[in-house]
Amino acid sequence: MAGLAVALLGRPHLVRDGVPAAPPRGNKAWALLAYLALADRPVPRRHLVDLLFAEAQDPPGTLRWNTSELRRVLRDAATLDGDPLTLRLAPGSVVDVRQLTDGPSARALELAGFGRELLEGLSLPGAPGFEAWLSAERCRIRTCTGTVLVECALDQLARGSAGVAARLAARAVALDPLDPGHHAVLVRSLGAAGDHAGARRQAVRCAELFRRELGCAPPVEVLAATRPVTSPRLPVAGAAAVRSYLDAGRASMRAGAVDRGLDQLQRAAAAATGVGDPAVRAGALLALAGARVHGAGERGSEVRGLLHEAAALARTAEAGELVAAACRELGFLGVQRGQHDRALVWLDEARRATDGDGETARTLGVRGMCLTDGGDHGGALHSLDESLGRAARAGDTRQQAWSLAMAGRVHVLRGDHARAVPALDRALALLADDSWPAFLPWPEAFRAEAAIGLGDAGTARDLLDHAWVLAAESDDHCWMATVAHGHARLALAEGDPDRARRWCDLGLAPAPWYLWPHARLLDTACAAAAGTGQADRARIDRLVGIAAHGSMRPLLARAHLHRARAGSRGGVAAARAIAAGLDDPDLHDLIARQEAVAAAPGRQRSVSSGRIWAEASASNSRSCVARANRSVIPET
Repeated sequence: MAGLAVALLGRPHLVRDGVPAAPPRGNKAWALLAYLALADRPVPRRHLVDLLFAEAQDPPGTLRWNTSELRRVLRDAATLDGDPLTLRLAPGSVVDVRQLTDGPSARALELAGFGRELLEGLSLPGAPGFEAWLSAERCRIRTCTGTVLVECALDQLARGSAGVAARLAARAVALDPLDPGHHAVLVRSLGAAGDHAGARRQAVRCAELFRRELGCAPPVEVLAATRPVTSPRLPVAGAAAVRSYLDAGRASMRAGAVDRGLDQLQRAAAAATGVGDPAVRAGALLALAGARVHGAGERGSEVRGLLHEAAALARTAEAGELVAAACRELGFLGVQRGQHDRALVWLDEARRATDGDGETARTLGVRGMCLTDGGDHGGALHSLDESLGRAARAGDTRQQAWSLAMAGRVHVLRGDHARAVPALDRALALLADDSWPAFLPWPEAFRAEAAIGLGDAGTARDLLDHAWVLAAESDDHCWMATVAHGHARLALAEGDPDRARRWCDLGLAPAPWYLWPHARLLDTACAAAAGTGQADRARIDRLVGIAAHGSMRPLLARAHLHRARAGSRGGVAAARAIAAGLDDPDLHDLIARQEAVAAAPGRQRSVSSGRIWAEASASNSRSCVARANRSVIPET
């Protein structure tokens, strides 16, 4: 059977058995093919008519013609039928975008269209919903492209090929000059290659760029990359010393002595350098990286580099549990940074590396977290339910609490507060039994939101006050954004938008460690402003950029609704296109209400739109609660 390559990166074209094939006729046919090829599920024909052919004289007939045109050029390489319409590629046929987002980074780098724009040159001004979808997909693909370049650079650094790493990192910087992580990897690679003067020059260029374009100080992780790497002098070495330093470091981290614990784990990694066993070295690097991620909130290129090195060593040692743990941590960092497509690639490798209950439970938990951010609530609950079962079999109380808390978040986001309560209460009980206060702010904040949804403001206030003290005293930026959101929701429910805006400002102030809570809080800040008849356009634009960067479809749809309220003519159509297929009843209700308002004239439209957002933010009823959102790309 002929193998067909559908090339959507750059100028779209088809290749059959290595030979260019006849393309479909018309931009709409290419748009339809791209939409179906990148959809997560079959697409209702009614939605495709509204998305692409609403202005045609015979919209359903025009869809049928374009579908037939695609069948003509795809031939036996795919089937295209049904309602909802389903595109099924035959074995051997591929779509280049899927290879970029879902495949190994080294293979993605070899794609002919790597670094090119999705459907380059194609535009459909008469289809605003499709244009919004295409803009979001282009942003997602740019993010994937930069992430693949950095992944490959860090892999080369781990193998000792610093010169190759520097060239890859330079391509990432050219793709997105304002991503501090790209600059940090380039500076680190140049230094590792022995070009210390070049590393300093690059750091200076980065500092000048950020001052000129953003008016801010040089990124912290870029400055850190210029410092020479030093190893502590140790009185003892060997495998026994490594185990001892690891035991001491883990005990310190568990007791909350983060600085002391990091120092001890750094010593473990240094001692492991002289040990010939790659599994010992991998375990020490993994322990250090995990502590820096979860204990110190690091998200930058240095800690990612440690994990890439740990993964490479673990693969060499054929240590499946260590490979899985390193890949799971890289997936977790991808989720935190809003790089969800590539995060799932790491999590898939982690699943393949081991089937042990403990590590698999942790991997499935992160997968559920990732899917929730993108709006796949059903998939998230499935992963989290399996994670919970695996954790129970492994006797891992903390992972059970973590997965329950993440499941509770899903129920809150869907407006199903009654189902959220038992999951979150059970998580809190397990945390109390295990004495793990560091994680408490997350389930407490979502339990408070469930209480708000059920009309229990007193319980919500007590939980939020307790969670805020823990979050602020630990200076955990993720928890601070999460708890501030709960306080803002409580203020809106009590009819106090000014207090809500103060909480939003407070939670948005720190640089985020985890993109999703920050973006969710940003959405609530926009909704709070709408309740006063104002439009915070800067925050709306920021939310659009962050949600598109992170493939957070529910938040992106809400951002377009904020734009519609601020006067964007295509905002509602964009929100409808982005939200298609999402399991989010409140979001679809909000879109429908905004569509109804769009037909109202003049002053009535403005007042009605502001009232919808005020009611949606403050109401306790599921039919009009509008969930929240946030933004900012983590630096370190």
